[in-house]
Amino acid sequence: MALNKIDIGTELGKGWTLFKDNMSLLIVAGLLATLVAVVTCGILAGPLTAGMFLILDRLMRNDPVKPQAGDVFKGFDFFVQTLLLVIIALVISFVLAMIPVVGQLAGIAVGAVMMWAMMFVTYQKLTAIDALKKVFEHAKTGEFTMPLVLALLANIISGLGVIACGVGVFFTIPLSYCMLACCYQSVFGADSAVIEPEVIPPPPSDLRL
Repeated sequence: MALNKIDIGTELGKGWTLFKDNMSLLIVAGLLATLVAVVTCGILAGPLTAGMFLILDRLMRNDPVKPQAGDVFKGFDFFVQTLLLVIIALVISFVLAMIPVVGQLAGIAVGAVMMWAMMFVTYQKLTAIDALKKVFEHAKTGEFTMPLVLALLANIISGLGVIACGVGVFFTIPLSYCMLACCYQSVFGADSAVIEPEVIPPPPSDLRL
């Protein structure tokens, strides 16, 4: 099945709008996720990232039950698979760091792949290995170039927050997640894992004889 094509500028704009319209919620949720990830030396970064993506999915679907910052911990439903992704990313990054220049550039590409794999685990409930396989399968078709480029840009934007004495990451990290989630929705649409709220029909009115 062919993937939906995207425009980088459009997706960045949609991500900014999503962030701007829900800024207070996303900053607090991002703050929780970042602090817990730092305290645990990155061990919990995976499930907390999944939690951010779940919040964003509900916002984009206009869930009648508005998500709360604490919902970031619902990403622990994907604890094992997201932790495995984090471990794989750390191992690959460690190996690439031994290669001057080329290794650093390759490390940026690895980050983009991992973010898409994280969304496949979260939204499509794939295992970590199957999620990585899916990224490479899409990449081989040539249709996944722009989504990967957007992930690269999102990761760069996320890292820019370090410039403002580190405080800026509380803005740039959730903003980058918004851009990624919007791109996922544009490319895959209804494949998201979050199920639409069930509409319960009203009971039939009394029939008169």
